[in-house]
Amino acid sequence: MKKLLTISLLFSALVLCAFGALGEAQVVITVNGERIQSGARVASRDGTLYVAVEDLFRDIGGIAYYSPIMNKANLKFGKISWVLSLDKGVAIADGREVPLEGKVFVENNKLYLSLPLLAELFGFRISTRTQETPTPEVPQPTPSPRVGALILSGVRFSSYNEEMRTRITFDFQGGVPSFTSQIDRERNTMTILFRNCSLGNVTSPVAVNDPRVGTITLEERNGQVEANIAFRGTIQVREGKLDGENPRAYFDLMSLVEVTEEVPPSPVASPSPRPSPSPRPSPTPGLSPTPSPSFEVINRNVVVLDPGHGGNDPGCVHNGYQEKTIVLEIAKRVRDILRARGYEVYMTREDDTYPTLDDRYRLANSKNPFVFVSIHCNASPNPKASGVEVFVGGTKPRGEGALDVAQRENAPFLVEQTTSSENLEKLNSIYTSAYYLKSREASAKLGDLVVQRVASQTGLTARGVKEAPLVVLGHMFYPACLVEVGFLSNPSEAKKLALSSFQDRIARGIADAIEAFAKSPELAKLLGG
Repeated sequence: MKKLLTISLLFSALVLCAFGALGEAQVVITVNGERIQSGARVASRDGTLYVAVEDLFRDIGGIAYYSPIMNKANLKFGKISWVLSLDKGVAIADGREVPLEGKVFVENNKLYLSLPLLAELFGFRISTRTQETPTPEVPQPTPSPRVGALILSGVRFSSYNEEMRTRITFDFQGGVPSFTSQIDRERNTMTILFRNCSLGNVTSPVAVNDPRVGTITLEERNGQVEANIAFRGTIQVREGKLDGENPRAYFDLMSLVEVTEEVPPSPVASPSPRPSPSPRPSPTPGLSPTPSPSFEVINRNVVVLDPGHGGNDPGCVHNGYQEKTIVLEIAKRVRDILRARGYEVYMTREDDTYPTLDDRYRLANSKNPFVFVSIHCNASPNPKASGVEVFVGGTKPRGEGALDVAQRENAPFLVEQTTSSENLEKLNSIYTSAYYLKSREASAKLGDLVVQRVASQTGLTARGVKEAPLVVLGHMFYPACLVEVGFLSNPSEAKKLALSSFQDRIARGIADAIEAFAKSPELAKLLGG
């Protein structure tokens, strides 16, 4: 059944008059009967109301990513996905186009969308009211708390199985306390500590018993409340808090592998500060279009090269140059050098076409290579940024610029509605799997060799090996990395990257690194030899 989402804006006319173009309005959202008060910023321009879309989607459990570098935004809620090309003034989904003129604007690096546009894109039912209507509250039994302490007054949960998501909500009296959370992957639990908080009249444990969560146990001690959530399977967590008249903290727990079997009810045990979780299933990389190989079948003579972007996706465009063209030329040169040295080399594209994420996975996984290298050009708001850097897969961006690179390189794949958005939610299951962790040392060695050899051949600054949750590396079950060969946003470096002689030097560095990796102890250890 299609979800119905209602957005109500509650605001004071006096407030809007006082703030003019930007009002301190509140957004109250009702999703499947649950009212969520969002802190998303609301603006009024020429009689039209706009909302900061990234903040709004974070609160309602959607995905919104705005890239000022690419001048694009990707929005997803439920099964609906849109790509907003701000430079072209159009929103695109499944061949449908909606003009954006007068419906979006950017202020302080925040993207604002008009409420009518949100209604048109996602079918949201939107109403506005000019008088703030108090929300009736269900009376809660009030314990005798310590002076100054906040009270945890309730725990709620909602299962959204078609999105593979469970939302756990902690309700408070007096405001949301400061809190920290930590995931224990070995025990498959998450511990949340709410500081300066008392436990109200809440029964513990709370039995959830859905495909993602078993039980939630609560205990008050030393002036804080500890909540322990027992996971089922590998879970990705997104957290947030909402102040106002109904203060709460929420945690969206998202399955990284779809559960198809019926989940048996968990026995309700006596409260424990650290409950024993349900047995954790063995991690498996079975999310790829082809089954993952064992390391024994990896062919030490096969290399797969992935020239980034292509076709209608130019990648970075700076100083008159397109990323897709430069990286294809570099990849062809690497291919020719390696073939001359006796290697069997395959490329995900040989011309100006765009392979989908599935296409890249399918080719790479069918060849069982000992190396997969995705080749890209970099960009930065700082025109002086320069150098070569390499990324290996990881659950969090680590290293200067890693977050921006992950957002930029993942953005094109969000357009592919059948695969990429699912992969964004499933990356953690791969990057924390025993299979991936075993190849991690080898991938890092490959990356280090690429950085050092390219820097040595070209004189570019070696920016090191970094981590990022890159979709294109997510289902590659062998040593894999993504290399950013230089910055197109740097005018002098862009000119070098476009030179055939400089591309030859980059290609020679990558090829030398791959050949050195073939003889490395890290690869031998991975392959058991």
